[in-house]
Amino acid sequence: MEKLSMIGHVKDTPRVCQNAITQRNEYMKDIVDAFTKHDFKKVYFTGSGTSHHVSMVIKNIWVKLLGIEGQAPEPTLFQYHEDVNPSGVFKTEEIALIGFSQHGDSISTCGAVDHAKKMGIFTVGVSEQLNSRIEKLADCYCHLVCEREEIGPETRGYTETIVQFYVIAVEIAKAKGLIDETTYNQYMADVQKLVDDMPTMVNESIEWYNRNVKEFLRMTKCSIAGYGYNLPTAMEGRLKLFETYAQPCTAYEQEEQMHGPMRAYNADNYIFMIGSEGTWEFDRLQELVPYYKRAFTEHVFVVTAEDMPTGEKDLKFSVKTTDILSPVQYVIPFQVLSAMICDDCGINTKESPIKDRSISSHYPEH
Repeated sequence: MEKLSMIGHVKDTPRVCQNAITQRNEYMKDIVDAFTKHDFKKVYFTGSGTSHHVSMVIKNIWVKLLGIEGQAPEPTLFQYHEDVNPSGVFKTEEIALIGFSQHGDSISTCGAVDHAKKMGIFTVGVSEQLNSRIEKLADCYCHLVCEREEIGPETRGYTETIVQFYVIAVEIAKAKGLIDETTYNQYMADVQKLVDDMPTMVNESIEWYNRNVKEFLRMTKCSIAGYGYNLPTAMEGRLKLFETYAQPCTAYEQEEQMHGPMRAYNADNYIFMIGSEGTWEFDRLQELVPYYKRAFTEHVFVVTAEDMPTGEKDLKFSVKTTDILSPVQYVIPFQVLSAMICDDCGINTKESPIKDRSISSHYPEH
């Protein structure tokens, strides 16, 4: 059977996200029980690459819904440089670590899980691949229902993992009595609407790409700016575009882009802006867009579902989700852009360009 293409995975994402809702009783029991039984006050979320950005998004969701203290360091920073309780405020049994590795064999993430266990910290391993190394290492395991992606640049797994761990957080909040039945039903209705609207988000992203394709194909360097819940989205968008299209791409917190990077920008730069939640930051975005066009480049593109003026270069979604779920919506245009620009340039995203495999970031398959 032929591998599903990168854009094929993006189009297939709504199906597996629906699985995250309908199959929740099959995957969530152990982790919900663990977080209900234990009074975890500080939780680390960790993973490498796309899983690192997943960790950042989920950390924000869990902090919001569960009222915990959360951190999302890269696994090696956690393992070799993190003092997990420098103030002595928390007991060891009040700290947990959740390690995300879609295939379950990331050297760095497995190392972080093993390190946490040796310190007496409760660990949760998360992967799509069953019987993986991370499942065997962790105290508790949660199976991702994103299904195995057939190509390296992960899209479907990123989005589904966010949806799945939003659902888990809502279920934990209900089980611990942090929310009432009405709030629980609203949270679940929010994620169901998101999944129902996802095909529209994908199609509108494809339309946006096709409307700007001639300009996109001239792109030699770009930046993506985001803020708040969608700073990780900018980082994931940057990773997707860089690992596929292979042209220089950077990601910045919106205001940080004004502190230094602008000195290097010229008329050749392409600037993508995520106009998501917020008040001051959203107002600031509307000041920055015309400024960038005046001062630096005509190649400025806004992606938004909010009420603001937009033009032909921009993507104005006709549907919208909640702030904490918005990273699911706003990553789609960058997944689509990465997939379709490679197709149009003749870059085969189904095959890795890396030929020397003598050193890997993953344990070898047994």
